[in-house]
Amino acid sequence: MQKVQLRDVGNHLILLAGVAFLILPILIIVASSTHQTSLLVSQGLQLLPGNEAAKNYTQVLTLQAGFTDQITALDMMKNSLIIALGIAGLTTLVSLCAAYAIVYFRMKAAAFLFWLTLATLLLPLESRFITTFLVTDALGLINTHLGMVLPALAVALGTLFFRQLFLSFPNEYLEAAKLDGAGPVKFFVDFILPLSWKRGGAIFVVTFMTGWNQYLWPLMISTDETRYTLVRGIRLIGQESGPGMALIVLSILPPLVLVMIFQRWFFQALADEKNAF
Repeated sequence: MQKVQLRDVGNHLILLAGVAFLILPILIIVASSTHQTSLLVSQGLQLLPGNEAAKNYTQVLTLQAGFTDQITALDMMKNSLIIALGIAGLTTLVSLCAAYAIVYFRMKAAAFLFWLTLATLLLPLESRFITTFLVTDALGLINTHLGMVLPALAVALGTLFFRQLFLSFPNEYLEAAKLDGAGPVKFFVDFILPLSWKRGGAIFVVTFMTGWNQYLWPLMISTDETRYTLVRGIRLIGQESGPGMALIVLSILPPLVLVMIFQRWFFQALADEKNAF
């Protein structure tokens, strides 16, 4: 009994150490956002809070930067939200439809199409910047939100998760739908969607964070200052400045809130296969 208790204590200590290791950088950023820029430049990041929080956050929220003074924190947050929501929403929708077609339409080339989709994981966006840029330019999507969203869709990952979920459904679902006279659309709406919303929520959260943290592709495709994102704005203001740290804190909040709201669905869908539907 004593050995078991000691092992439990050791496991909890390891867990607490891991949590502290992950949270400490965030606490340092929050504390540094309350200090003067001169102090951060001379002494580096701070662990204890200062007294410049109101000034730094007010400066960020009232920011007007760029060559034409058209860049504001709210506009950058709006651009980031549009890109993140677009990537997350379209990835979830397209992946759901693709997995549904692969599993239930009994196509001869279904397996080939699935593995061809997965093969795109071997070619991340960074490895095909030039060709993707040329295609985007030919479609007239430079300096548009749609041009930032479409090439960054993570369809392969979402299709994999949805396919595994659909394969775990009993065949009786499809047979019952056929006996009720349900067609492909009705089966999709009445059976598949209600059983997939938790898995879809998990994919939405993952791809939202991916879209929110996009930097290189929006940087490459946008020359219009009004299309700047929060991640790009951090570099514009200065990473070692007090306002820059305040902008980093603001950029963390939307993904953090999203994860906190959907955390139970997220872990149920990805970690517990039996409770996924």
